[in-house]
Amino acid sequence: MEIVIIQKDCLYAAKYDGETYDEYNRIFEEHGNRELVENFFEIHKWEIGQYYVSELGLSRDEVDAYTQRVVEEAEDFEDYFENLIDNTIDGVSPGISSSFVVLEGFEKEVMPAMKSYGLSRPSMLRVYAIEVSINCLIIFYSGIKIAHSIGESPVLKDNVIPKARRIIAFLEENDITSKEDLNAMLIRKDT
Repeated sequence: MEIVIIQKDCLYAAKYDGETYDEYNRIFEEHGNRELVENFFEIHKWEIGQYYVSELGLSRDEVDAYTQRVVEEAEDFEDYFENLIDNTIDGVSPGISSSFVVLEGFEKEVMPAMKSYGLSRPSMLRVYAIEVSINCLIIFYSGIKIAHSIGESPVLKDNVIPKARRIIAFLEENDITSKEDLNAMLIRKDT
């Protein structure tokens, strides 16, 4: 695993061994890919929670409608994050951290895991990050949430918490407690 710079002093992303994309770009490349998203819903349509069925007014087998919703959310996220990054660079609100809330169970962490919802309500696409400091995040995962909790959502339940803990451990092992530490580590790695 490595950490890559999306925008220095603002946004970084994990890039896991063997993966094509870092986690920031994976949001758009995979969740914006109609075929991949449709495949996810074909496999997991009967696991879609009642909340989403009720709120969206869709039956579980309306794979095309769910697919379209997630693909649109990925497109909206890209524009939204670009604006938040620009705001963070310019020192105006809202900054990148404003889009995220602390993930349950990480409230006491020095660098908490956080989640961001898509702009649509209800949002099915989630982006997960570690907050190194205010307006300095490391995206470590994104995925489609189709149930009430992470633990009930296929794919998320196997990835979010373990990857959050892995990133936190990586930061601790490398004595990273600030964006300055993060930048220094990335500079050392490149030289």
